[in-house]
Amino acid sequence: MAIDKATRVLVVADWTVEATDVVAECRRRAERDRALFILMVPAWLHGLDWAGDPRAALPCARRQLATLARLCLDAGLAVEVAGVGDPSPISAIGDALAHHTATSVLLCTRERHVPSHPLDLTHRVHRVTGLPVHRVTIRAGRAGGHCLAEAEEPLAA
Repeated sequence: MAIDKATRVLVVADWTVEATDVVAECRRRAERDRALFILMVPAWLHGLDWAGDPRAALPCARRQLATLARLCLDAGLAVEVAGVGDPSPISAIGDALAHHTATSVLLCTRERHVPSHPLDLTHRVHRVTGLPVHRVTIRAGRAGGHCLAEAEEPLAA
């Protein structure tokens, strides 16, 4: 199935959100017109996690990426996997776009109780990329925002 270059969506999914909800949003997007989805999961460090090991969220981000890729393929969506990104979502998006062409960004993040403002993530992503950005809030997954890295194999140095 050939996908027009005009329909490449960079999906940036927080590793803490429910993967099935992210895929449901991708399916809604695909119902409007055929699209290729480029999956990126930043190794986001939430709350006080940033004060510890900057690699602490990598196992959870990898797990989320594998789950998203499997669920998207099972749903019949065209997928290109960009990978696990930097803990900074802006840097992760920049890295993904350096290697993958996209025409829009779909941000799948946890719900925040802060109103939209010029310095929020959606506005920053648009300023940095110049692409249209659609942000959806997704409920937290089973980890509840905390990486359960102890269930993973240790990372190689």
